[in-house]
Amino acid sequence: MRFVLIPLFLMLVLGIQGYTEEKLIPLLEQNAAAAGEAMALCHHYVNGWLAQADPETGLLPRNLTGDSFWNAKDAAADNYPFLVLTSGISGLYHLRRSAEHILEQEQRLASREDGLPVVYDFGARARSENNAAPDLIFGAAEYVKDGLMPVVEWMGSGPWLDRMHVLVRALYAEAERTLPPDKSPSENVEVCGDLMQAMSRLYWNSGDPWYKEQCFRLADRYLFERPVASMETIRLRDHGCEVIGGLSEIYVIAAREDADRHERYRPALYALLDLIMEKGINEDGMMPEWFNPKSGEQQWERVSDGWGYVYDAFLTVALVDNNERYRNAVLHALNNIHKYLGADWEGGSADGYADSIEGALNLLNRLPVVNAFEWVDQSMWHVFDRQRSDGILEGWHGDGNSARTSLMYALWKTQGTAVHPWREDVRLGGVVDERGALHLLVKAEWKWQGNVVVDRPRHREYLNLPLEYPRINQFPEWFTVSRDAEYVVQMNGEAPETVSGEVLWQFPMVLEPGQQCHLVITPLTAGNPPKKVSGDGFRALKYTPRTAAQALAWQQEVRAHLADLLGVSLKLSDESVKMESRVISEGNKRDYLRRDILLGIGAEPDIPAILTLPLNRGDGPFPAVVCIHGHGADRETVYEQDNAYHGFAGALAGAGVVTIAVDVGQHQKREASKTLMGERLQDLMGCVDYLETLPEVDSGRIGCAGLSLGGEMAMWLGAMDTRIRATVSAGFLTFMNQMERNHCMCWKEAGMRELIDFPDIYALVAPRALMCQVGRQEPVTQFNTVLADRAFGQLHQTFMDLNAGNRVVLDIHEGGHEVDLATMAPFLLGNLCPDRATAKI
Repeated sequence: MRFVLIPLFLMLVLGIQGYTEEKLIPLLEQNAAAAGEAMALCHHYVNGWLAQADPETGLLPRNLTGDSFWNAKDAAADNYPFLVLTSGISGLYHLRRSAEHILEQEQRLASREDGLPVVYDFGARARSENNAAPDLIFGAAEYVKDGLMPVVEWMGSGPWLDRMHVLVRALYAEAERTLPPDKSPSENVEVCGDLMQAMSRLYWNSGDPWYKEQCFRLADRYLFERPVASMETIRLRDHGCEVIGGLSEIYVIAAREDADRHERYRPALYALLDLIMEKGINEDGMMPEWFNPKSGEQQWERVSDGWGYVYDAFLTVALVDNNERYRNAVLHALNNIHKYLGADWEGGSADGYADSIEGALNLLNRLPVVNAFEWVDQSMWHVFDRQRSDGILEGWHGDGNSARTSLMYALWKTQGTAVHPWREDVRLGGVVDERGALHLLVKAEWKWQGNVVVDRPRHREYLNLPLEYPRINQFPEWFTVSRDAEYVVQMNGEAPETVSGEVLWQFPMVLEPGQQCHLVITPLTAGNPPKKVSGDGFRALKYTPRTAAQALAWQQEVRAHLADLLGVSLKLSDESVKMESRVISEGNKRDYLRRDILLGIGAEPDIPAILTLPLNRGDGPFPAVVCIHGHGADRETVYEQDNAYHGFAGALAGAGVVTIAVDVGQHQKREASKTLMGERLQDLMGCVDYLETLPEVDSGRIGCAGLSLGGEMAMWLGAMDTRIRATVSAGFLTFMNQMERNHCMCWKEAGMRELIDFPDIYALVAPRALMCQVGRQEPVTQFNTVLADRAFGQLHQTFMDLNAGNRVVLDIHEGGHEVDLATMAPFLLGNLCPDRATAKI
């Protein structure tokens, strides 16, 4: 069967649960772009690492920093499998052959006769002879669980499944040869956790009772003989938490095949999970790296990036026993994960983000939470940002984990569907509607011929699992089709056709250059309804591309909502407004007059302010800038040079600009009926009111600038007060998720998150001039450049829609949390007084 696609535009209007093409196509486009970015990362990653492979053997080095050897626990377990999976998901034959070749070489050169993997040294061209039994066993267990198991989860039977069976048997033989029976297969809890997970799946796959016997032996050990709950510390991240997931997988076997054992295991496993809930989580449901079950001491050097792996066990037990308490514990964590966008998972390494996202996606596949999905999108940006132009991310075996999670992310965005062969210009995005129909958008820049590959129920087809429980190193099933079931397929609104699921496993398609296809796949018989997404969601008024007139209407609507939320008036002053001010003192500087004044702008009491007026610049009127400080500072700080502000207010004053600064760092409201942010903003808008009354000020040339909290308030002032002609916001551009921890929470007003995010507030500045400044030295927990770049991409769309793309600038400078005076001053001068844009500061 072949479809040749002719129409360039989609004509179908969907009458499905309120969906229309107008609503659906942008979401499909968005998902296709995200999936394309993730797949491109994986393709470049594979090419980058293959270029670093040993030229004689084809094996991958452990790392690129001098570790010129192949080993099982790192190169084989963490990097190699995701070369295999990229080949499988992309359908690229040459990558598949490379993956198979490495497997052949690994078995020929880097394995003993019994199959156990050893180190192969590229320099010596030989296997290492220093192979202690614990190292051999550890390497094999890691290769089985982290390396081969995810490959089998996606690809099913084949040489990688065969290798799993060989390794587990060889590992046990080595353990029986070197260890007493009560310590076999290892005293290392990570090794045993690896094997519990792997052998559980091998048992279901093969039906071999030996695997079940070994699983039960290990479960007995860690539930009764040496219970995890009685260990000195319980580790809740990798290199220790594997045993918790392993116990839950064996619990599935007991529940399905051994009722007595199921009853015996239940109280012991529940006790362990209850202990974690009591002493091993924080108020958000997040986990430390470890905790002491007796004292309750927790290690919070970093939040555990393995939190999702541990919650896999909770949700598995909840599925088996219909336990709502454990299900709700998982749901609680997912409802709070958005607060951890700024978490330092692994010292900023991509691997930490990758592990945390992997755990989240497995859980979200079962318990969809809208705000957690947004956190996944935003966290992936950190992974994407790490990739270099040569395809390498960080140059160590952990790069494979980033590729793994990128594949998982892409499959979420396509709902498990792939295109074979994948090409970078071929885009695929998927959405499942409320009735369970899959909508796919497929498009290509150049002619493409291949297959759309819809996912199958792999847990049943490949592993024979009795239920689709959450587990590490799986690829979640989003939309699947069964071999003999029937589905209605409709392309671009043409006549529908009924096909079997087997046809959809390799659905042929041809795209001409620039063409796109909207494919709808509907189960002929009702299956399981789509999972209900929980949570109300944030950002209901998020800006999306639109016409200039629609953009202006959106701005007007959002300003009105925000003014009401903050309790501020948008009725701006005019010349008839009488402003009160009293001069406390004044004195000449070299280039300007400084006045310390008290402003009567409606606040009680009057507000202290600094006002500067140019000297020796003629009579004016002059441009003016409201200069805004951040936390821990005051109005004086912006004029001082030996701090992060670099005296930007004084520099502007010396360049012939009227400046004004007030204190905005208060954390106490003056009026109970007001909001804190509203009072701060009203004070700054009052400064603009005052400036307009001064004969020295040109009211059509007023700007604002600030750093940190000052950058935030510059954002607000520029957004809400349309008299501001140019805004510089330094050290603040980010997303609200990033501000939920490690920051003063004074930014957060009730109801704000439900309406907008920071890029939407910045978008209200358009089409007036805006510069955002962020330093490369900002830590990942603060206003990092990764999030700033993505936030800028979103706010920039509004400027483009208003034909003002050249009026907005993102300045990523080499400093830290500080003003970049070298770009701030010319930007303000260029937009407020173009004749002095090049003035020396």
